[in-house]
Amino acid sequence: MSENSVSPNFVELFVRSGKDGKCYGACPFCQRIFMILLLKANGDALTFRVTTVNPSKTPPEFKSISNRLPTLVHGTEVIKDNQEIVDYIDEHFPKPSLAYNSQAAEDVTLQVFSKYTFFLKDVALSPVGLQTELQKINDYLESVGTKFMCGDYLTHLDCMLLPKLQHIRVASQAYKGYQFPREFKHLWRYLHNAYQSDIFKKTCPSDQEIIYHWIDKADSAKLRKAEQEPKYGQEAPAQYSWEIPSGLSQI
Repeated sequence: MSENSVSPNFVELFVRSGKDGKCYGACPFCQRIFMILLLKANGDALTFRVTTVNPSKTPPEFKSISNRLPTLVHGTEVIKDNQEIVDYIDEHFPKPSLAYNSQAAEDVTLQVFSKYTFFLKDVALSPVGLQTELQKINDYLESVGTKFMCGDYLTHLDCMLLPKLQHIRVASQAYKGYQFPREFKHLWRYLHNAYQSDIFKKTCPSDQEIIYHWIDKADSAKLRKAEQEPKYGQEAPAQYSWEIPSGLSQI
């Protein structure tokens, strides 16, 4: 962390490590901050480093400053709360602005992740609640006709929503056999636009890491070992679900 004291524009983001305890893991909240930093990193105004931390074997030097991930360090400042990290970055590195002004867009995103976790953990025995929330996002995107939630550019809302949608897509398929319906054309187009963005792709964890992230949380929906190892084992090449159904990239 010595570089922090050299440059006032340098920050370090500590994120959850992956299955091997070293590589970049699959935490949607960590990816959110990673996306924001990449969007803000223009020239020398902001430089940053992403450091992975194994929660099972936390290094003493990290344990001395924080017990949460993600954590942002800027000079002597240590910020641990997700929203406080976002606010801190905006305050100290305001350009480009990622602000949005659409309560309607925010409203349709509020429940989708909780409905997904209910479905994954068998609190909800069917995907109806999740699908209802996905339908709201699809219908909203149809009504506005933009590439992203609040325009043709990424905002804070997209940085929060897109990592969650990727987790929902990958883990719901792997654990529950649930796929986003093809008729959600505008949701698929939104994902396609994300997959065309270097900001999203550079920060997106592999499918294997997403599966691993949820394996202890999917209480009664665990992968059978025979299904897990060939496709999602550490020996398998990293896979990324960035494809969309044919004909849906342009609507």
